[in-house]
Amino acid sequence: MIITGTQAKAADIYAIETLGIPSLTLMENASREVMEYLASNYASASILILCGTGNNGADGVCIANLILNDKRFALKPTVLILGSIERASWEFLHQLSQLRRSGGNFRILTPGDSMPEAEVLVDAIFGIGLRSELRESRAAVLGAVDAMSYRHVIAVDIPSGINSDTGELMGAGIHANTTITFGCMKTGLVNEAGKEYAGEVIVKDIGIPQIAYTSVI
Repeated sequence: MIITGTQAKAADIYAIETLGIPSLTLMENASREVMEYLASNYASASILILCGTGNNGADGVCIANLILNDKRFALKPTVLILGSIERASWEFLHQLSQLRRSGGNFRILTPGDSMPEAEVLVDAIFGIGLRSELRESRAAVLGAVDAMSYRHVIAVDIPSGINSDTGELMGAGIHANTTITFGCMKTGLVNEAGKEYAGEVIVKDIGIPQIAYTSVI
């Protein structure tokens, strides 16, 4: 099944509000899939997790927290946040609180900051909700990240900068070697620029029942 990002978001809402599945449960299931991929392939590598302050960023912070609590990883992840904490989603703030309790650190990316070096980048900035052209400052950050020489780039659900409905590049984006998307394949990953930016796409089940998808199609 291939669905749009808009349909995927509607299915999430159906699962949470109609079926009563806690949003944090779905988030933690998704984050665990990314963490397991990292543990299987890059447990000894330095990992940079770049997070927005919405729910894709919350996934990123949750991934960092899972890494900190998993002895398979040799190094603590570096967490870099793009955006205003004051405007963050409650799920993001919850995950940030959990990260602090686990002894994790994070840094807010400010204008003029250079991107830290790392072997592996986890892209958890914008997710499937991006619909409008990026502001110049955000586009510049994505361009700077994309110019870095990471050994492997993993996108959480969809590469940042890609419209999950159309695959259109919304001003700038981050090329992924691997995209781990959740529930169903998204149209934005197989069309236009999205197909190029996504790299290898892995679809993971995070516990959203099929009825949630059929209800929105």
